[in-house]
Amino acid sequence: MTYKYLERLKDDIYNCLHCRLCTFTWKWPTKKGWPPGAFEPSCPAGEKFKFETFFAGGKSWLARAVLEGEVDIKDPEIVDILFACPTCANCEQQCTLEEPKVGYRHRIVAIIEALRAEYVKAGMELPGRQKAFGVHTGKEHNPYMEKHADRLNWLPSDIKLPEKAEIVYFVGCTSSYRQKQLALATVEVFKKLGVDFTILKDEWCCGSPLLRTGQWETEWVSVSKIAQHNVNEVKKAGAEKIVTTCAGCYRTWKIDYLGDVYGDMLGAKHDFEVLHTTELLEQLIKDGKLEFKKEINMKVTYHDPCHLGRHSGVYDAPRNVLTAIPGIELVEMPRSREVSWCCGSGGGVKSGYPQWAVEIAYERVKEAEALGVDAIVSACPFCYRNIGDAIKAYGSNLKMYDIIELVNQALG
Repeated sequence: MTYKYLERLKDDIYNCLHCRLCTFTWKWPTKKGWPPGAFEPSCPAGEKFKFETFFAGGKSWLARAVLEGEVDIKDPEIVDILFACPTCANCEQQCTLEEPKVGYRHRIVAIIEALRAEYVKAGMELPGRQKAFGVHTGKEHNPYMEKHADRLNWLPSDIKLPEKAEIVYFVGCTSSYRQKQLALATVEVFKKLGVDFTILKDEWCCGSPLLRTGQWETEWVSVSKIAQHNVNEVKKAGAEKIVTTCAGCYRTWKIDYLGDVYGDMLGAKHDFEVLHTTELLEQLIKDGKLEFKKEINMKVTYHDPCHLGRHSGVYDAPRNVLTAIPGIELVEMPRSREVSWCCGSGGGVKSGYPQWAVEIAYERVKEAEALGVDAIVSACPFCYRNIGDAIKAYGSNLKMYDIIELVNQALG
């Protein structure tokens, strides 16, 4: 059997040393602010299932076994090994923690996603609702079983946007259909600041949920078709920049459409500048074009979305925007920035293993509660939803905010 997706990563798979550094976060004594000898769990899947194959090194070993014919990709017993993982890239971060950067470092997530694509290509069943959202994305261009015609229903009729603009605000499916208040807050902020922006009338899902769950090219959907459509729509709008509040959309536009893992397969390379909302706001603050009018007296901690932080390297912009808001006191969690604990909703886990997704998020809630803060703040609608679900499920008194909500409040 030929495994075309895994073959592309064969060198990476065989270069895994199985050193097991991917199984924990080691807070090296030489790191500023870290106590010596401190170890923290880094892998939600490994900590949950307590078996080597659920850690990144074990998955790499599994990929090698599949390539060598020792394991059949059609074996239904491997479904949880492949899909019960939020692909948070904490394992990848630990692999790249120290120089020199050799072997298959930076590529663990790509291996996991390729294994999933081979599994789907072999006609095997996906866990939970993953196949359903893939099928629906093919029909209605979103994974939420919603009508494509209703995508902009959240936008008030009195807000008029131009056909063409410098910036396209790529809303994303989650803000369009679920966390609509984040989309509305973003538009309100942009209008208050005089940002030259528009929204695509025919925006499709960016393709991130499909790339993460192996549904790359199936009978029900084609990610390359989705990506090419979105790029063409932005070109029609005459835009130079794409701004998104969704960390998943950000990673997909900036890395997947352009990178060496998916770029050639998708055929959607572009020359747009891709910015997360917090990066745009940070620049406006630096340029003196954003001045807050209202204090928000609140003690908060910031949760790094995996797709924005570890996957894309954006750590400072969200913090700089938060600390610029008058009255905000930012307290960091012990696991922050590149070693942040995942919120649990990425990689298809929220749709495939919804209860476990909330369990993962509860670890983050407990960490925040120990700091005595009023709220957790993040910069991704997936984190907003899943951490919010954990707060409700476990009866926490914490509040959950997206940065764009606080910015909107502070602008008055």
